[in-house]
Amino acid sequence: MNIERKCLPIFARVTLTLLLLGLAIPTDAQTAGGALAVSIGDGLATIGQNLQMEVTVTPPTGQSLAPGTWDLQVSGNGGPFLDEAYPVEILEPPSGPGSTTTLRWTAPVPSGAEVGPRELHVVFTGNWSDGSPVRLTWTGSVPVDYGSDWTADKISSYIERKGLGLFLAAVFGFGLLMSLSPCIYPMIPITLAVIGARTQDKGPAHGLMLSVTYVVGMALVYAILGALSATVFSGITAFMQSPYVLVPIALLMAGLALSMFGAYELEAPAFLRDRLQKTGGGQGGNLLGVLVMGMVAGLVASPCVGPFLAALLVWVATTGNVMLGFFSLFTFGIGMGMLLIGVGTFPSLMGSMPSSGGWMVTVRNGMGLILLAMAFYFVRPGAVLPATFFYPLLGITTVLVAVFMGAFDSVTPETGWWAKTRKGLGLCTLTAGLIILLIGFSLHFDLPSLLPVQDALQTAETVRVTPTDQTRGTGSAESVSAPREIEFTVVQSGPGAQDFLTAKRAEAKAAGKPMLIDFWASWCVYCKKLDKLVWHDPAVAAEAARFVTIKVDATAPDDDEMTAIKEELKVPGLPRVVFIDSRGKILDGLSTGFQEADKMLDTLQKVR
Repeated sequence: MNIERKCLPIFARVTLTLLLLGLAIPTDAQTAGGALAVSIGDGLATIGQNLQMEVTVTPPTGQSLAPGTWDLQVSGNGGPFLDEAYPVEILEPPSGPGSTTTLRWTAPVPSGAEVGPRELHVVFTGNWSDGSPVRLTWTGSVPVDYGSDWTADKISSYIERKGLGLFLAAVFGFGLLMSLSPCIYPMIPITLAVIGARTQDKGPAHGLMLSVTYVVGMALVYAILGALSATVFSGITAFMQSPYVLVPIALLMAGLALSMFGAYELEAPAFLRDRLQKTGGGQGGNLLGVLVMGMVAGLVASPCVGPFLAALLVWVATTGNVMLGFFSLFTFGIGMGMLLIGVGTFPSLMGSMPSSGGWMVTVRNGMGLILLAMAFYFVRPGAVLPATFFYPLLGITTVLVAVFMGAFDSVTPETGWWAKTRKGLGLCTLTAGLIILLIGFSLHFDLPSLLPVQDALQTAETVRVTPTDQTRGTGSAESVSAPREIEFTVVQSGPGAQDFLTAKRAEAKAAGKPMLIDFWASWCVYCKKLDKLVWHDPAVAAEAARFVTIKVDATAPDDDEMTAIKEELKVPGLPRVVFIDSRGKILDGLSTGFQEADKMLDTLQKVR
């Protein structure tokens, strides 16, 4: 009994001491102090791209992270949405006691990931500099979704989640937004010329009917493009950017501009008017003529496509569904023509207004300037004309426009405010024209640089080609060395092309390097823009140095090997830049068409 009395107090004291010690021992993130901060790229796990996180480890006072002892594990809840992570990068190693360590963790988000929020768990383990263990955790959420750009995968996902009806409504809405862009402005004078004269005496209902017919003809052109994109003509978007299409459209724009300036009255040839009137008889012939002119207008506007329309055509090409392509693009065309329906109906509501006068001349001249600007836009450097010819022509035209604007008109105290304003605008236009003309002749005659912009224009026109001793099949492989030291190995259509690319992919994977494959053609305008404006950019060139870069020349018609290459790499049309990561995986979500240099740089930086 005495022994028990003596042992119990001792046992109680030992138990109390152990409890106090247990409370003092930290667990998990509190093991030895420190903090863990996580930053998730742009805050979104973009499907088909990489999810990047920067993890910053802050040690307790006087400590630092022991090198080579740490491990970073990331897991997620709510369904699988991450592929195997790449090796962790050390962005900022520890530099001494109290210094932080910054790591970059990257993993692909597969194209089959479902849209929705996900929970992320980050666990960092390692040792501090004094040998004590550390275990820090972080939990947060990230939304899984497609990016802001419209891609074929995003459109397919939208239809799957929202339904075809809502998708067509969205397509109509995007077309409606396009109708408010400068692309549609040149169609206004054409619409007025075709419909306006027919509706002055027949009321708004007749004007509405003709306007709808006109826009249906315009939408049919887009619908045909959509149907063609779903067939073997997957390169239809690039073809609409070729000089064979752009030059006639530019000439048509210039001719319409001269009509707006009063050089002649815009009117269809008599034989065409008579035939259209005879076809179908009376009202039917009238509607048929308007429908045909609407299709012509659709062809004129077709090269001026926005990112959504380009993505829509690419998506249609991947589906192979002709009817879906037809009706999707038809709906887009109807939305894009809504403004023209209003313009076509408008003249019938203004039948009581004077048909001539100073205000009408000003409106016509303004429309003429818009048409003339669009004509030059279609034949700009990189599209059709070389800079050495384009800028002198633009300068001369600008000076002539300034003369017609009244740059040299005399001004008296009695002159009205509008005449003075027009003269001032004319003088500004004259100054701009002389500067453009000076730059143009400097480029044409290879004179010393007069203005900083001249160097940029000359650089954009420079492409150096240096052949190498590499060969492939009946074609050749050569290194294209552009300014800023970007180099491509060019592969042309022909026997052995597929084997050559397969070998290059194996070499890149073995070396742990990503690949950049640029599908190019001599008739593809935006392919040339990539060469001149993107691959020449110094920042893009520096980032591309870690890639194995291949340029596939797809100018010739596709043979069986080139068809197989495009199918494997999912190339629906040109231009197409395909990325393959250092593990040999094709990154469909990052593969893209034309992008500006800053955006392409961002894409390159996402490839591991």
